[in-house]
Amino acid sequence: NEGDILGTQLIRRNDELALLYEKVKIQQTTLRRGEIQYQERLEDMRLLRLKIKDLRRELSATRGGVGNVDEIARELVRKNRELLRERTKVRALSEEL
Repeated sequence: NEGDILGTQLIRRNDELALLYEKVKIQQTTLRRGEIQYQERLEDMRLLRLKIKDLRRELSATRGGVGNVDEIARELVRKNRELLRERTKVRALSEEL
């Protein structure tokens, strides 16, 4: 009788142990998947940081270009005024002849 009880307990403990090993296996698989996803997110972050640097450089260059556009527009206005003055001079000289 006592041997049967011990045998039954041993079988039950072995079943519990097998269940625990299965749970550990599932948790290890979940952990590996999580680690892979974590590494992927780290890589995503690295790429996004590079993209941000590129966009900041592009923004800086664009802002510098906007200043040049304003300067070019002012120069164009000056040149148009100068051209108008010269045409007026030519017209006046033509009338004198």
